[in-house]
Amino acid sequence: MSKYILAHDLGTSGNKATLFDDEGKMVASAVYPYSMKVFNGNWAEQNPQDWWNAVCYSSRSVLASIPPGKLAGVSFSGQMMGCLCVDCNGEPLHDALIYCDQRSDVQEKKFIEKMGFQNIFTITGHRPSSSYSLTKLLWIKENLPDVYAKTNKVLQAKDYMNFLLTGNMFTDWNDASGTNAFDIRTFSWSQEILDGMGIKGTLFPDAVPSHTVIGRVSKKASEVTGIPAGTPVVVGSGDGGSASMGAASISFGKPYCYMGSSSWVSIALDRPFKDKMDSAFNWAHPVQGMYQPCATMQTAGSAISWFCQTFFGSTEGKDLDHMGALAETSPTGANGLYFLPYLLGERSPWWDSHAQGTFVGMNLNTSFSDFCRSVFEGIAMNLNASLKFMLGAVPDRSLMFIGGGAQGKALRRILADVSGCTVQIPKYLTEATSMGAALLGGVGTGIYKDYSIIEKMNPIVETIEPDMEKHEFYKKHSENMAGAYQSLKQWYPQNMHIG
Repeated sequence: MSKYILAHDLGTSGNKATLFDDEGKMVASAVYPYSMKVFNGNWAEQNPQDWWNAVCYSSRSVLASIPPGKLAGVSFSGQMMGCLCVDCNGEPLHDALIYCDQRSDVQEKKFIEKMGFQNIFTITGHRPSSSYSLTKLLWIKENLPDVYAKTNKVLQAKDYMNFLLTGNMFTDWNDASGTNAFDIRTFSWSQEILDGMGIKGTLFPDAVPSHTVIGRVSKKASEVTGIPAGTPVVVGSGDGGSASMGAASISFGKPYCYMGSSSWVSIALDRPFKDKMDSAFNWAHPVQGMYQPCATMQTAGSAISWFCQTFFGSTEGKDLDHMGALAETSPTGANGLYFLPYLLGERSPWWDSHAQGTFVGMNLNTSFSDFCRSVFEGIAMNLNASLKFMLGAVPDRSLMFIGGGAQGKALRRILADVSGCTVQIPKYLTEATSMGAALLGGVGTGIYKDYSIIEKMNPIVETIEPDMEKHEFYKKHSENMAGAYQSLKQWYPQNMHIG
């Protein structure tokens, strides 16, 4: 009789619990939502009790689908780059500062001044940023000294859930590499950074490979979650790492693109990656010993949603389909109309918090269809600005496309032509992070022989070959788009105060 893995995807808006059997088939899922507090402009927090309530509810919901005694293990995917301070009893001392909290910009500047930009990038694989856990902890040290003094450990979201299940505090290499305090060359906490910034090394939990069993469900946790006591718990990974697993990016190369509200492109390598623009950054891959270079844009799916909401009045599927149908009636290049998709600043490739969304190249012949197409082209060209550097490091010219944005047929075609890659569409587009967590749980507990079962869990159902003539056109078109950004770069900060 089948064995099952319970995979939790602990996101920003809620937790999704999913059950997979020992053949890799998804058999049940449940979602429990929760909120976040956004205030003071760029502060963002969540109550960790809300995470736990969601895990308890959703676990009980899906476990009702299987016979007793058939659960082989539990694993997590979780939101990354947070900062939850807990005391010596594991009690939270403050609500968690989550990944989008940007309050620690002063601490970011101090970090760069003290340690040096390139040195930080070399050690951590990331740019120094207020998005990461270290500067958030420095902010707490400077602004909430009583909280800092009582802090025993700093945990990520999934790691706190794992502690409540098992009583043990661990993190994994993937999540640890999103703190700006982890040395990706040695897969260990950077004593140089911690000493340099005056942070006690004991504040961060032991970091282990993502498939590691870190304990078993306690009797106390079993009573509230419905997960049988003694069930093995696999540490899991951050949501970005789990998405890589779910996209079958589990061996050298394997490029993929995820598109939700934000978007990223990524590959799997045996070494850290660095391009000439420093547009990409590096995670420790959930596959032990590998790396996950990644380049992220702020507003991809959310730019499409904004366009639909603004011009169609809603973001329902029919409006997205209508936008795609109109885009297909506009020629390649949208009759010279460019969309710079910087509606919330931009990370890769420009790392410019002042950048703003812009349409460039309108004339009296510009049609609404051109606007629709230019939005898709602008998103695809912006992603390809970083992807093209990554493709230089690997032989693959296929690109797995996942996330809600991958549902758009017009966007699939444009992404293929812009990138010059064969775009692959898997059966499940929005389940990648859950599948990644299940994959780690299955390998960690031994019910999956290895990670290759992902090809069975999420098979490719469609491929889109690039039109290489259009690809050559888009090379020049992309240069023009970059030139438009460079021309506007000095103007953007002057426009920030308007409106």
